[in-house]
Amino acid sequence: MNVVVESNELVRTLTIKDEGEKVKNLVEEVVKEISKVANVPGFRKGNVPKNIVKAKYKNEIKEEVARNYVSRYLQEILEQYNLKPVTQEVYFGEVEIVNDQEITFKVSFEVAPEFELKPYEGMEVEITKLEVKDEDVEKYIQNLLERNAQYIPEDKEVEEGDKVKIKYHIVSEKGEEEEDEFETIVGSGTLRKEIEDAIKGKKVGDKVELENVPLYNEKGEEIGKAKVEIEVLEVSRKVIPEFNDEFVKKVGLGENVEEAKNKIKENLQKQVEEIKKQEAQQKILDKIASEYDFPVPNSLLELEIQNLAQRYAQQLQAYGINPNREMLEAAREGLTKTAINNIRVMFVLTKIAEKEGLTVSEDELNKEIERLAKRYNTEAEDLKQYLTERNMIEGIKSDILRQKALDMLVQKANIKEVEKQEEKQEENDG
Repeated sequence: MNVVVESNELVRTLTIKDEGEKVKNLVEEVVKEISKVANVPGFRKGNVPKNIVKAKYKNEIKEEVARNYVSRYLQEILEQYNLKPVTQEVYFGEVEIVNDQEITFKVSFEVAPEFELKPYEGMEVEITKLEVKDEDVEKYIQNLLERNAQYIPEDKEVEEGDKVKIKYHIVSEKGEEEEDEFETIVGSGTLRKEIEDAIKGKKVGDKVELENVPLYNEKGEEIGKAKVEIEVLEVSRKVIPEFNDEFVKKVGLGENVEEAKNKIKENLQKQVEEIKKQEAQQKILDKIASEYDFPVPNSLLELEIQNLAQRYAQQLQAYGINPNREMLEAAREGLTKTAINNIRVMFVLTKIAEKEGLTVSEDELNKEIERLAKRYNTEAEDLKQYLTERNMIEGIKSDILRQKALDMLVQKANIKEVEKQEEKQEENDG
């Protein structure tokens, strides 16, 4: 076997030449498989002579032999020449096979960029100063009480905050009719304002009628008018529970109010610490992105742009917007810049992890797989088998290593907490 390595920026092209029994065996295997499905007039499938198969499927045979060679022997070549492709995508071409025993072809892929690490310990980072105050605890308690509120049916007039059950009958200008029952909270924005205004002050059994109510399509364009008849079927008053010992026991916050408040404060403090940690991490990631400008592999860049575009589309869909091609193309420039920064950060963190000698234990790997399994609602063992079969375990380990490197950078950073800008302004105004 003879291998010639050519370098062009981050692309490595290998010209591989090999001969002998292993090439002959590869050719025979491919010809045998193609013979099973070859469709040649005058011959039954599986009975086409090999020389005819070789002549008719010459190009297909060359490509398949090269693929099989890459699958079986490329890893050995990469280790021998200390080459590590950044993705599993490997491109090959210019395949030549001579006498079924000699093969020559090219393989190309991208490798990681080379760069020198800049000082990374003791990074100067500013984060927002956050504290848990008594009013934060009270706000949490009020929200908790609101979430546990009950609605009690009463003989009363409809007012803001009540839950109502109504029956509506709509007749459009075209004579189209729709009738149904509906339950909602008055003031939640579910009902149109003119309908809410009409039912306020009404009681069970009361009916209201609205003329010339505008009808709109999905784009918000008016498409006609209608007559709307509404009957109030049920009115329920909102009853907020009292924050007492009985309530905190019911929701699992302890045995009494004091214990519950302490637990709430502890939970809020944990949330605050997590927010500060995430902000520190993001500031460090931004700092890394701004300090390095080495080239990134195009194969990785395209993958990252695709991932970012998918997330962007999902965010738009969450707001009820179905993104089209023009919208995604318009966002591509910004996504490309973000993708380049993300990839640079990935390489820097990987290099820091290597320099620090960070490793991933089997326990850490299993915990990460368990976390991923919960996110995707599957069993950890099934996910691990899936990842193993697709050679994706090393990718999971790399993610863990980069996170450990980032955690280390946060621990060693000089983090300064500063007041929010608006709080400073209020103090200055005072």
